[in-house]
Amino acid sequence: MKCLTTRGSILGLDMAKRIKIGNVIQILTSRGVCYAQVTHKHLRYGYLLRVFDGFHSDRPNNFGQVVTSPVLFSAFFPIQKAVDEGLVANVGNSSVTDANSVFPIFRTSARDRDGRRGPWWLWNGETEVMLTRGLSDEEKRYPVHGIITAPLLVERIEKGYRAETHDL
Repeated sequence: MKCLTTRGSILGLDMAKRIKIGNVIQILTSRGVCYAQVTHKHLRYGYLLRVFDGFHSDRPNNFGQVVTSPVLFSAFFPIQKAVDEGLVANVGNSSVTDANSVFPIFRTSARDRDGRRGPWWLWNGETEVMLTRGLSDEEKRYPVHGIITAPLLVERIEKGYRAETHDL
């Protein structure tokens, strides 16, 4: 019989580290190891990950270099649950860069039953604005609003997903 202690360990085995802003996350894929960083926590959508471009054969000694890499994509992701279940690993913590400390603007749209696209919406984490036009080239690079699953996270990394190539 397993017994939980008040410190959250099972028979002396520590449970996964609690997620904090700045945590560096290691994600194993069929193409290699990829890294992401937790940059924000939204009250409704949870943790925001910035997934960095590129695969690594060895764990970097300095995560400060990793977090300055170009961002492949940004997404809300249930990171604490994924770490607790061993799907990804919390491997360190590094300061969030100035560029990644700015909360991104997200985009979303829906299709009706006939497949016609409805209006585009932009969301800055607090306010949503409906557009009365199509997306600009810059707006097409905004991340898609929503929470993704672990399989989708890995699939997007393996396929080199970019927001501007994603059709909702």
